Amino acid sequence: MRRRITRTLFAAAAAGVTASTLGFAAAGAASAAVAKPAAHHVTLGADLGSRYAAGYEASGRDFRYISSTITVPDTSFLTVLYPQEYIQLSAGSLNGVGGPGGNTGDAYVRAGIESCIVARSFGATCALGTWVSFVQAFNNSLNGPFFEHYSQLSGVEQGDGVNFSIYYNERGNELHFVITPPSTSGPAQYYKTQAYGAIYDHAAALDDFTDSTGQPIALPPFIHSFRINQFFQGAITTEHGLRGSFVGPWTTSKVIATSNGQLPPSGAVRVTPHNLWSDHLVANGAVRKWDAFGVWTR
Repeated sequence: MRRRITRTLFAAAAAGVTASTLGFAAAGAASAAVAKPAAHHVTLGADLGSRYAAGYEASGRDFRYISSTITVPDTSFLTVLYPQEYIQLSAGSLNGVGGPGGNTGDAYVRAGIESCIVARSFGATCALGTWVSFVQAFNNSLNGPFFEHYSQLSGVEQGDGVNFSIYYNERGNELHFVITPPSTSGPAQYYKTQAYGAIYDHAAALDDFTDSTGQPIALPPFIHSFRINQFFQGAITTEHGLRGSFVGPWTTSKVIATSNGQLPPSGAVRVTPHNLWSDHLVANGAVRKWDAFGVWTR
């Protein structure tokens, strides 16, 4: 596992509010009419508590694909405070390798955004104060991550979206990654590596503080709750080809980061995802409901 970076942090942040109950909220603005995809039964699981991560996790199936457009954090001067933001396939819940959240499993593969100050500690070349895209694959049967790649996100600004996708070709035992930044920030990037035969029974979109502050730091009373980033165009596919957004023919659970990894009232909420909403954008071949959410610190 990666070593932890700890810093003393101060910041002013934009005011905001969070939603504390799991549910679905409609997008605020109207959009052009779109064709509706085939309906699937949607199963909502119980909320999950974690010491270090917040977002949504799908379970109850084996998965081969996940994608999302992840935004660069809204406040760039908090690059030490901010977590990794990524999509993930894993064998077991959350990061799949054990740790402060009491996770299970032995393998994960992820792709997303992190601050340069975190990426530098793992060998990346980048300019401090900027953001880096990364892909990573880990299997307990090997010594540490067996595949990693970092790339400077040049020309992106706060709130810009970078699209990431992970595809597990089980027949070919390969992992395929695609990173698509804004057109002003360079061409798409493609990576491929051996998969080592993992079965990914969880898929997730998370903000993860493991490699920045270890776990979210409680905000001082003079700083209001604020949004860290957003996930758009969420799309997941099962091993047998069933498609959905962040919801689908599987169980979807909200992941809440708390002071001790236990849900309220036993634990104090630190970071939580907002209710899922619909951005009306095409992902994985269709427009689907409940494919977007924001992550807020408390």
